[in-house]
Amino acid sequence: MIGSIVRLSLRRIAVFTGVLVALILPASFAHASGVKTIGSWAVVTHDKVGGRKDVAAIVSGKKSPFGLAIRCIDANLSAAFVPLTEERLFGPTRRSATLALQPDARPLSAIDGVVGDDHAIHLSSPMPLLELVLTTARLVVSVPAANGHTASATFDLTASRRALADLVQHCPGG
Repeated sequence: MIGSIVRLSLRRIAVFTGVLVALILPASFAHASGVKTIGSWAVVTHDKVGGRKDVAAIVSGKKSPFGLAIRCIDANLSAAFVPLTEERLFGPTRRSATLALQPDARPLSAIDGVVGDDHAIHLSSPMPLLELVLTTARLVVSVPAANGHTASATFDLTASRRALADLVQHCPGG
């Protein structure tokens, strides 16, 4: 039983890392200087000349159809919801999507994004989401899926401050 749990966790980390590299990271991350797991987060860093650092992190819940990826590349913050189980989960490219966010013990809110060429929903304004992620322990996200149903994921964000510390440090306003 414990062995299968460990294999599942290692497989999930491998999937997270693959998703980060293949879907949302620039080619320079192929030579990442660090990959680590912090709580539910997989974090990839790339040290650059002059002490700068690019950072990307992804979190997903058990059996989640999508994960949340946040990155700081060349001091630019971005965030996306990345399909993990079905590539075209969010529908065709350039489709607008409104995501419902339900943080623990707070009112429901919404955030808008657009499906990119990589099939992820990219947020035009990632800062409000980053602020929410850093201040809540649990977040439920729901989005209309391409099949007309709603896809939902629950994220454990208890380790977010530790997992995203480098990202916040290297992105202006982060």
